[in-house]
Amino acid sequence: MSVTGTESKPSPISGLGLFATRAFATGERIAPYNGVLLNSPPDVSTPGQPTYLLEISPGLWLDGSTPANPARHANHSCLPNSELILDTAVGHPWLVAFRPIAAHEEITFDYGFSLAESLFHPCKCGAKDCVGKIISSPLRPALRRHLRFSRRRD
Repeated sequence: MSVTGTESKPSPISGLGLFATRAFATGERIAPYNGVLLNSPPDVSTPGQPTYLLEISPGLWLDGSTPANPARHANHSCLPNSELILDTAVGHPWLVAFRPIAAHEEITFDYGFSLAESLFHPCKCGAKDCVGKIISSPLRPALRRHLRFSRRRD
C-alpha cells in the first residue's frame, strides 16, 4: 500500500521498509499508523512473524497489522529520522519527520522498547552507535554498560 510520498519495499534493515518517494520537511506528517484498538495485546507467540503492536496507553493497544496501515513497515533505527506522535484530534498515531528526509531515504523511528523487550529483538539498523538490540534511546547507555561488563573475561 502506498501513502502519498511513501512506498514499502525491501529494506537493508529488516523485511519491508517504508521509503520516502519525495522529500519531507522537519515536522511534516509522513503516514498515519492505523489499526484496531484492543484492551489487551493479542497473542504474538508465533516465532518469526512480524508484530505491529503499539501500546497507546496503559491497557490500550493498537494492532497495526492491517494492510491499510502503510506505516507498519517503518523499521526501528538507533538514529531515526521520524517519530511516532499520537494525534489526539484524529485518535491515532502519525509518523512525523523530526529532521529533513530525502527522497528514497528509508523512514525509521525509535520503537522505544524496554530492556526486557530488547533482549528478544536484535537491531540491524547499522547506525554508528547501535548497541545491537532494539531499545529505547534513553536506555541505550545503560544497556551498553551492561553489555561491556557482562562479556566473558579470559
